[in-house]
Amino acid sequence: MDPHTSPNGLRLVNKPAGSGTRGRVLRVSGRHQVVDVEGVPWQCLVRGRLKEGAKQTNSPVIVGDWVLVESTGPQTGVITQIMPRRTLFSRGASGRRRYEQVIAVNIDRLFVVVAIHEPEVHTGFIDRSIVMALKGGMEPVVCINKCDLAGHGELDQLVQIYSRLGYAVHRTSALTGQGIPELRVALQERASAFVGQSGVGKSSLINRIDQRLRLRTQPLMTQHDRGRHTTAVAQLYQVESGGYLIDTPGIKELQLHGIELQELASYFVEMAPLLGCCRFRDCMHRQEPGCAIDAAVAAGRISSARYASYIRMLDDL
Repeated sequence: MDPHTSPNGLRLVNKPAGSGTRGRVLRVSGRHQVVDVEGVPWQCLVRGRLKEGAKQTNSPVIVGDWVLVESTGPQTGVITQIMPRRTLFSRGASGRRRYEQVIAVNIDRLFVVVAIHEPEVHTGFIDRSIVMALKGGMEPVVCINKCDLAGHGELDQLVQIYSRLGYAVHRTSALTGQGIPELRVALQERASAFVGQSGVGKSSLINRIDQRLRLRTQPLMTQHDRGRHTTAVAQLYQVESGGYLIDTPGIKELQLHGIELQELASYFVEMAPLLGCCRFRDCMHRQEPGCAIDAAVAAGRISSARYASYIRMLDDL
């Protein structure tokens, strides 16, 4: 597929003026970047002027970036220009000074990977990821892994929450291979990213999707019901069945970034049609009198779990 076009044939980014060869960032590790230049991985540094100014994000160059590279030797170079980004997935970095931590860019679909058990699934993480996917211009997809561990009925209940909202939901098991063929098809002709908490099986799923990659995996720390961080940094792969896939490090906590209090409800597809229908124009949908969203929750038209996620996010903003 022409890297200048999207799967539907639309022109994505015009080739910028300037010297250098066009490439795509596969991996960022400290000061060093691996860039795919015409099918060959180059070891690159970032030109100093691209790092100037106050720190607003974690790095000037992100996995998935299209860049211009000037050669400094055999398969080595300097990144001289970063091309405009179509989409991005980010979160608010924890710490005293909150800044935007950009995780992956120029992706079409964000696969939110959770495990039905080991570790236990948290719908709040799914909901936060969906909000940040929509904020960044991506299509969110829910992937429920370790389905072989599901008890009777619990998997269907989780699937129903998101499928009824129109989101694609994949049921998978990296252990048994359940859902892997469908996942391969969903990844074709797209640039996608897997995001999830540690231990949910992102790397194991990728190994199933493309057995050539052989990503390193580690067992769950069952005493604390959490995974070990196997993937240290985000990395972009071209999968054998077609498409590009970014594997990201496990995320313990997903802080929202760049979202105002009044706009949060608009990222909940079931709430958005009701905005403007409340008695008060500044309604925050927290049991205010005449709130249309509260009424929809009480009537069962909006999932109580999704509404609880909304309230928790509202408290964090």
